[in-house]
Amino acid sequence: MGKRNDLVEGVSGTGKTSVAEELQRRGYHVLHGDRELKDRGNPETGERVNEPAYERESDRAV
Repeated sequence: MGKRNDLVEGVSGTGKTSVAEELQRRGYHVLHGDRELKDRGNPETGERVNEPAYERESDRAV
């Protein structure tokens, strides 16, 4: 059986982060868009990185 991906979306204050944290607590792999995908920069220096972070766009959500 293949993997299933779900998207949790909504306006500010609707509990998206709470849902993501609970799913993560239960052992699911979670990508926090506002934490992990928002900025593309060097995590050590904070300097912005201009080249693509992924070779293919489909590699982002693996």
